[in-house]
Amino acid sequence: MKKRGRPSKGTPTTQAAASFDPSKIVTVRGSQMKFSNDIFKPLRSGTELDILLSADKGLMPGTNLLFVGGPGSGKTTVVMNTLSGFVEKGLKVLFVSGEMDELGFYKYCRRIPRFMKVETLFLKNYTDTMTQTLEYVFNKGYDVIAIDSWAEVVEMYKEQHGGTGKQAESWMIQLQDHHKKGSAKHNYCTSFINIQQLTKSGEFAGTMRSKHMTDAMAEITVDKEGIIRTIQFSKNRDNAIHQKLEFTISDTVVFSYPTVEE
Repeated sequence: MKKRGRPSKGTPTTQAAASFDPSKIVTVRGSQMKFSNDIFKPLRSGTELDILLSADKGLMPGTNLLFVGGPGSGKTTVVMNTLSGFVEKGLKVLFVSGEMDELGFYKYCRRIPRFMKVETLFLKNYTDTMTQTLEYVFNKGYDVIAIDSWAEVVEMYKEQHGGTGKQAESWMIQLQDHHKKGSAKHNYCTSFINIQQLTKSGEFAGTMRSKHMTDAMAEITVDKEGIIRTIQFSKNRDNAIHQKLEFTISDTVVFSYPTVEE
């Protein structure tokens, strides 16, 4: 007898198995791949952070980064400072804010006016159509897109579509991967800077998959006085990870190298 009610959607695993087509599996050699030589030209912000981003002293096209740190560590500010530098160098940049609205952002920019140059999308205005909005806007073509924050986008995805955080992260990773490879209509090999909070206990808030599927992860820490902040990459496919930068925030962001004690 046929059961009444809403039909079962099945688990993600059974859905994937039902749609699996082995004829679509492709293996490839590096010698068969073709990308523009522009992917080897670093995007430079003109700040000391360029030195940490890659051995070529800049953010490499088609890269996705994670900037992680606790509340108030300066993640958003250091990322916005970097985006402002990219804008001043003539790059096409987008800041996606899931945490601030227009009023909060305007107040934030009054503190450091150069941030007002950065094109911004406020996700709070599109909670019911968040995924479609990001897919549409990303397709306009950008050199660099920063997302504040990864956790907010995951939660908005779950509110719009249901499902799990893992499914939301899979959608986010696939979307970024599509634009990293220049697959969108404007052929930008977009670089992504994803901001992510640490928990109060200092644990990473996302899944391990979001760590492993990104090209680099920078950790931002702050001293007990809340003055000196430090950036260090714990993972970076484009550079060594032993280097550190310190920075302070007032009406601007000032970088310096840590003092070596003798």
